[in-house]
Amino acid sequence: MTVTFNYQNGEIVSSPTIIVSGRTSSGIDRGIVVFTNNNNKVFPPQCVEVNRGQFKALVHISPDEDNLFKAEVISNGMINHLGFAEYSGTPKIVDNGELRVTFKPLPQNNPVHLCVVIGRNSNGSYDMPLYKLKRGEESNLDTAIRTLKVAGRMMQALTHEDMRAHGFSNRCFQFVEESQSYQNIFGYNVKSPTPHQEIKIHVLRSPKSVAEIRDLNYAQQNSKASDSGWLFSHAIDLIRQNQEFKSKNLQTIQCAAMYLDSTYDIQNDMILAHAALGGGTNDVKLAIFGSHGLHSWPINFPRVVPSFLDATHLSKREVANDCNECGTSWECLNITMGAFMHEIGHLLGCPHQVDGIMLRSYVWWNRSFMTRELESLRTGSRGEIIDANGMWPQMCHWNILDLIRFLHHDSFALPIDQFDKVFTTKKQSDNNFPVPAIYKTPSKEVCIKSKSGIYLVEIITEDLARFHMPFYPKSYGGQGNISEITLDYETCYQNLRIQTNKAQENFDVRVLSLSGELLLNDMKKQCTNDVSKNIIKSDFGLNRGIITGYKSEVLGNSKDKKEIFVGFDIRYITNVRVYHGGALDGIRFYYSQGQVSAAPKVPPRNYLKSVFGKSPSVSQPRGEASVLLGNEKPHYTDFPLQQGEVISKFHFRNGGWIDAVQIELTSGRVSPWYGNATGGHLSTLEPPGKFSIIGMYGYVGSWMDGIGIIYSNDL
Repeated sequence: MTVTFNYQNGEIVSSPTIIVSGRTSSGIDRGIVVFTNNNNKVFPPQCVEVNRGQFKALVHISPDEDNLFKAEVISNGMINHLGFAEYSGTPKIVDNGELRVTFKPLPQNNPVHLCVVIGRNSNGSYDMPLYKLKRGEESNLDTAIRTLKVAGRMMQALTHEDMRAHGFSNRCFQFVEESQSYQNIFGYNVKSPTPHQEIKIHVLRSPKSVAEIRDLNYAQQNSKASDSGWLFSHAIDLIRQNQEFKSKNLQTIQCAAMYLDSTYDIQNDMILAHAALGGGTNDVKLAIFGSHGLHSWPINFPRVVPSFLDATHLSKREVANDCNECGTSWECLNITMGAFMHEIGHLLGCPHQVDGIMLRSYVWWNRSFMTRELESLRTGSRGEIIDANGMWPQMCHWNILDLIRFLHHDSFALPIDQFDKVFTTKKQSDNNFPVPAIYKTPSKEVCIKSKSGIYLVEIITEDLARFHMPFYPKSYGGQGNISEITLDYETCYQNLRIQTNKAQENFDVRVLSLSGELLLNDMKKQCTNDVSKNIIKSDFGLNRGIITGYKSEVLGNSKDKKEIFVGFDIRYITNVRVYHGGALDGIRFYYSQGQVSAAPKVPPRNYLKSVFGKSPSVSQPRGEASVLLGNEKPHYTDFPLQQGEVISKFHFRNGGWIDAVQIELTSGRVSPWYGNATGGHLSTLEPPGKFSIIGMYGYVGSWMDGIGIIYSNDL
């Protein structure tokens, strides 16, 4: 006989706690498994239940060394209310096994800071039901800190297991840690000669009083609240003011914070000082939650099993019943710890999904760690046991789209990765790559281009992605990121109909690249050629008759200005004069008149008079003509082209207007930045596929408010 595990000997993991599941071949239905790691050198023994021959164990691993686990199955053992093993007589070992695992920390990755926020006059207490107080449990800052340390490790273990189970390697995000010798987090009030790492809990003391933090106008559950987002913005302010969080190397700060002064207001039937929110800003990514369910969470690791087996009925006279799904203590643990993990998912870049943690699969949070559950008031079940195959019919999990995001998130990076990560998740954002750009085509398709690389396309109905096309790294069997993709409405719609019965004719498409996301609202409209908005018909100065030109997306904005455009034969441009100062004022294109037989002289641009009054006079090289988009100013720079060079694309720095432009040629030569090279964000405009640039359009005020290219395949 031997114990079988979900892990293979010699695996390298990236989480300090993992979920080891398996089965005993002894044939027993009930019992316990005792895990001993390296003869208890660092961690004390850990005990979990056996049910139907199956077990799940949350085990700890020491970093940078082999961890040899000895697992002993004991048929006459049970786990008491403190989480320790008890036996009826002498322990009867009926099966055993060994597992060797190595843990490699990832200190180079951007971690998550786990925090508590307390009012300036807070004593650190939180809501706790009477039955727990009577049995000696305490509600204070120290117990809250220990409880959060356990919760963080549980979140890491579940995430690590899902990444591994989907074939994305043993990877996980990291928390900020500290070294500790005391073993109270393992249920022992002793000091170990060998220290271990624990999650560091940052205590953020607010300048606001407890009463101010509990203001009804800040409560997210208050439909009449005047500022229900205040708790989120207040936490960001505290983080920015804390010197311990000061960013290095432009690193985005990632924090998960619990408001410890949350409390259930019986009179108003709502939780005060609580909001379930996740997201953030460019410099701070944040998840916040309240402490109203903290009483149900395990205070140490031995208590994980008893906490999930506590079916004590809770009363709203004492504590909150969040979402009306916290009728028992273990269900309160599921809902509140799982919901906090949901908000951390938002912090890490995940939207809501059709299933998984980013929907509400955390109602089964316990099943990731347990092989049985007790009475559920939410479902009316009197209790369930895991199937004999080691699977639950429904489990808490991350959606595959979350895992794909994590794979490309720098906080989940492994040293062996041979593919890049989303730039905004890296320690230093890469400003050399623009966000994806969309281009319309005459075949009623849209072409999306991304220099950084597209790794995922999602089709969305009712705000949820229901079909996706991943482009996995080559090391995971995929083709790698792609720089260009063409999508048409009918193919997307058919794929959506095959995937879900919620297919609708009007749907959105989200394109994820390493340099950002592009959301195409209403794909049907995107793929319909709207002459008035997306097409310009003109000869564009080519004297070849009317040509259909397609406008790229506009960078910057129109600011209610009249749209203007210029046309040119890009093959014969000899010089580009850029008028600039602290922003882009205008661009003049000189073209060779020696090519008149191939490209007749550009007709007068009378429509420019509506913008400039009259075409401005210009000093230009002999034998050349020119066209101007924008304002002619006395400060300008020329970028002459050499023989055989043609403009291939334009790079811009833009935000509310156009800050700067850079010109790239077919030879690979690139101009300097003209204008404010550090303003706005980076964007690139280039024609898709076999199309050619035939002009530019824009919106002009004191400088260039907006700009785009015009392209065609009619040449």
